Amino acid sequence: MYRPRVPEKVGGFRRLAHWLTAAVRGLPARLRRRHPGLPHAVAARQRSWQLKKLSRRATFGLLLVLLVAGGGWLSYKMVSCSDIFRLTTVTIKGNKITRDQQIIDAARLEPGINLLALDTGRAAKMVEKLSWIASARIKRYWPSTVEVIVQEHRPLALVNLGPAGRQRLFYVDEQGRVFAPLAVSGDCDFPVLTGTSVTGSLKDGQVMVDSLAGQALALLQLAARGNQILPVQSISEVHVSDKDGLIVYLVDYPFPIYMGKGQVRTRYYQLVKILGRLYRQNRVKNITEIRMNYAENRILVASSGPLKGKK
Repeated sequence: MYRPRVPEKVGGFRRLAHWLTAAVRGLPARLRRRHPGLPHAVAARQRSWQLKKLSRRATFGLLLVLLVAGGGWLSYKMVSCSDIFRLTTVTIKGNKITRDQQIIDAARLEPGINLLALDTGRAAKMVEKLSWIASARIKRYWPSTVEVIVQEHRPLALVNLGPAGRQRLFYVDEQGRVFAPLAVSGDCDFPVLTGTSVTGSLKDGQVMVDSLAGQALALLQLAARGNQILPVQSISEVHVSDKDGLIVYLVDYPFPIYMGKGQVRTRYYQLVKILGRLYRQNRVKNITEIRMNYAENRILVASSGPLKGKK
């Protein structure tokens, strides 16, 4: 038997919920029909509100930065005007030739200056302008001490520079840097580089490595290693000649040693062997000259006595 379906009874609360849901879903469409420009207006108000919010944050951040910067500047001024970081002690290390006061004056380390205002890099560069100073470092030790650490040039030789009649001797270090003139009371116990070619071998106060004067320095660097037969102290002069190359003169013997051009290392150690043999045979006093560049693979040892040339 057919029985018609009886619709379920829906409570009042459930009907109200369904009605509200349908009303909310249809609200945007109805609003758009009645007020077509409403979504754009809402978006514009949202953007305006966001811009105001960002503006307030930016203003707050700027004020905070200004407050911190102002506090830092005020703190710096207060500290810089106080006596806490005033320079009272300067210690200097590494100098043997340059006097302490010269270094202090060059760095402008006046007593009482504030360590906060001291530019250590600039002060070190000023110290390095002193003729004997190769490098300098300056350290601050709070609250009132500065330490200056310097490294002086190590002379390898003296070089004779200047126009004819007004030449002067200058120190040159192991790197080929001409750095200071020889003082009246200065140490002159170094080999001397002579010859007109030496001046032409300089560029900005530096001996060029590939020049004849550069080869002379390379020879002296080998001798400075402390070889017992031919140490650097036994060399009196190295003459640089465009024609003959390097000519070496010893302190104790007047004969010239013609080293020629190039092959500095090979010829130096060959000369060491020859001089060692002559010293052992006690015949070095009769030598008049030695030519390391006599011919290819041949060396001439000239003597006023019975000694003959040796290969």
